[in-house]
Amino acid sequence: MSLMSLFHLHSQYALPVGTLCIVALGWALSRTHKLHYPPGPPEESMVSGNLSDLPAKFAWDTYIGWGAKYGDILHFRVYDKHTVVLNSYEDNVELLDKRSAIYSDRPYMPMVDLMGWLSFDTAFMQYGPIWRGHRRIFQQFFKPDVALNYRPMQTKKIHDFLGGLLTTPEDFADHYRTLAGAVILSIMYAHDVAPKDDYLVHLADTSATQLTENIFPNSTLLFAFPSIFRHLPAWFPGAGFKRLALEARKVAFEMRDIPLAAVQKQMKEGLAPNCVTATVLETCQSKEEFDVLAGAAATGYAAGAETTASYLAMFFQAMLLYPDVQRKAKQEIDAVIGSERLITFNDQSSLPYIEALCREVMRWRQVLPLSVAHASTSDNLYKGYYIPKGATVVSNVWAIAHDPKKYPDPHIFNPSRFFDQDGKLNDDHVGYVFGFGRRICPGRHLASATIWLAIATVLQNFDIQNKKDSDGHESPITEEHTDGFVIHPLPFECSIVLRSAEARNIILEAIGGA
Repeated sequence: MSLMSLFHLHSQYALPVGTLCIVALGWALSRTHKLHYPPGPPEESMVSGNLSDLPAKFAWDTYIGWGAKYGDILHFRVYDKHTVVLNSYEDNVELLDKRSAIYSDRPYMPMVDLMGWLSFDTAFMQYGPIWRGHRRIFQQFFKPDVALNYRPMQTKKIHDFLGGLLTTPEDFADHYRTLAGAVILSIMYAHDVAPKDDYLVHLADTSATQLTENIFPNSTLLFAFPSIFRHLPAWFPGAGFKRLALEARKVAFEMRDIPLAAVQKQMKEGLAPNCVTATVLETCQSKEEFDVLAGAAATGYAAGAETTASYLAMFFQAMLLYPDVQRKAKQEIDAVIGSERLITFNDQSSLPYIEALCREVMRWRQVLPLSVAHASTSDNLYKGYYIPKGATVVSNVWAIAHDPKKYPDPHIFNPSRFFDQDGKLNDDHVGYVFGFGRRICPGRHLASATIWLAIATVLQNFDIQNKKDSDGHESPITEEHTDGFVIHPLPFECSIVLRSAEARNIILEAIGGA
C-alpha cells in the first residue's frame, strides 16, 4: 500500500493502518542493526512479531519452556514493543541490581493508567522525582530499624486474628484477609478494622482484584496503540476494556482518598492519630507533597493487604497438602515454647524450622510470579545481546523459585531445603520474591514479620485439617492456584481445630477475653 492510497481509506481506518505501516518500517530498519537481540521464539509476522506466541495463561510457565529451548535470557516483540524475560537469579541481579541506573523505570501499562493506578501507585509509577518522593516516605517509615516499632501493633492484630479463628474458624479466609488489611491500615491511617466486613479492607480487596484481573487486557489494539485506542468511548464496539477500567478507577480513587480524608478530619478536630499519614501531613507544604503522601499511603495499603493475604492463604493450603510438615513444625514449637504463653517475635531465632517453613511458603507459591516489569532507559549490551531503550524487562520470579538446580523437586513443599548439612539455616532468605534493584518492595520487612508471627502462632494453637462431610469423607484439596498479576489458591475448605484448653486460655488472655 502506498502512502497516497491511505488518503482513499475511510477516515476511521486511515490512522491505524498508517500507524501499522510506520511500525513495519521502523521494524524493518531495526533489522539492519548489527547487534542481536536475545534469542526467543521466531517471529510469525513482520508487523505483529510474536503476537500469536503470547501465552493466554500462566505466562511464567511458558517462559520457563522457552528458556529450556532458547536460554535464560529471552526476547520477543509485539508490534514495536520489545520484551526481555530474565529466567535466572544471576541475570536479574546483574541487570536490575548492578545496573539499576538504567533498569529502574517501569513500562507504560495502558490498562493500569485507565484504571487510575498509574497516577498514584508507587509500584507502577515511572522512575523520576515523583517516584523518589514516594520512596522517601517508605524509606523513612519502613526501613528495618523503624519497622521494629510496629511490632507491638502487629502482635495485637495477630492476636485478634487468633481470636477470630477461635470463635469462627469456618471463616478462616475472612480472618486472614482482615489481618492483612488490619496491619497496614493501622500503620498508615490508625484505622482499627472491624472484625469482619470492614469497608476499607473490602475496598482494598476489590481494587486489588480488579487490578490483577485486568492489568493485562484482552485488547491487543490497546496494547499496541495505547495513544489511539485508550480514547475510545466506553460504548464503542470492542471497547469493553474501557468500561472495566472506568469501574475500577472509581474504586481505586476511593481506596486512595477515603482513609486519608478520615485522618484529615481527625486532625482538624484536634485528635491527630498516631500514624504515618498524620505525621507526614503535619509537614506538607504543597498539593504536590500531599499527592505524594496520598499515593504512597494507598500503595502500601493495597499492596500490603493483597500480598500478605495471598501468602497466608498459601500457608493454609500447604498445611493441608503436607501434614507431615505441619506435624514437624508443631514438634519444634512444643519442645521450645510449649503452650503456657503465645509465641512472640523474640522467639524467632529459637524456631529455625518455623523460619524455614515461612521461607518455603514464599518460595513455593510466589504470589507475584512475574513481579512488576522494569523498563530500560537506554540501550544496553549484556552477554553480547542488545537490549534497546524502552524495552520491557520481566523478572520471571517463578522460574527462580522453581529452579530445579537450586531447589530439587521445586514443586514439593519442603522447608528442610533451607537447612545446610550441619542442620543450620542457610543464607537463602528468598529475598528475590520482593523484587530487585531500586524497585524492591519497601515493605518487605514488615510483611515478612507479619507472616512469620501469624504462621507461628496458628501452628502453636490450632490444627489445620481437611474438612469432612457428614459421611466422614475428606474434602479434596487441590494445589491449583489462580492466574494473574497476583495469584491466590483456588477456593478450598478446611477445619481449624483448637489444639488444647491451654491454647484457648492463652488466646483469650491475649485478646482480653474471659
